[in-house]
Amino acid sequence: MDWRQLGIIECMAKRPSPLPVFLSVAFGGSILLSLVIGLSGGHRSSLIGLAPLTMLVPALGVLAARAASGASPDIEWKRFPWHWLPAALLLLPWAIHAVALPGVFVLEGKLPWVPSLLPGWGHLAINAVAGLLFVSFLAFFEEIGWRAFMLPRLAERLGVRRAAVASALIWALWHVPFALSGILHVENVTPFALALVEPVGVFGAGLFLAFLWFKTESVLLVALAHGAFNNWGQYAFKFMKTSGEQDLALLALVVMATLAVGASALTQIADPRA
Repeated sequence: MDWRQLGIIECMAKRPSPLPVFLSVAFGGSILLSLVIGLSGGHRSSLIGLAPLTMLVPALGVLAARAASGASPDIEWKRFPWHWLPAALLLLPWAIHAVALPGVFVLEGKLPWVPSLLPGWGHLAINAVAGLLFVSFLAFFEEIGWRAFMLPRLAERLGVRRAAVASALIWALWHVPFALSGILHVENVTPFALALVEPVGVFGAGLFLAFLWFKTESVLLVALAHGAFNNWGQYAFKFMKTSGEQDLALLALVVMATLAVGASALTQIADPRA
């Protein structure tokens, strides 16, 4: 795909620019859902079950942009480079566990496993695969918007490396209302602290997903990487119970690991304009 052709086609159409329309709907939806849940009790809200709808909002932004400007994502549905699958599934989760598990041990003095939460190996594997598929299904609707629609258009205007940074920053800012409202919740971390720290990790993940998109142009593969980050990135910690005193420090370790992966991925993005 030649991303430069996107801007030419859209200018010739003499319709509203698709990016402002997309971003208006994406951010408007995130703020609206955050207000509804935040004002009704945050993470304890009876409406917290609506939280997964946040991941559908970027796809709605694409539909709005298409209706307003005629623009649409250029997706090759059959494109799935299998040799990138291990990196997509494992790189972010491995980095997070490699940093955070030793961090838990240092801060807590042990790995605080909860035996009652630990299932058998068969159930563990089924849970891991089912969780990945479910979260990746939801992540697919985000990736339609952020990577398949927005990122190529940013690349046409900014070049691929700056587009990677801009897209990661936009994606990180999109998560801020979720942290403030309680849609995103970490025990013993205040919403304000979460809104400051968690988007830094999202920024790092966004850099990696941008890198993966530019290398593969596969929305399905990037959705799996997003799902693995959301689900497998915290997998071991689902079976632990920390004291709570160091939860912000542990969150910072996760953020550092994610940011390191993203920064390394950014160095591997070659900009043909340079």
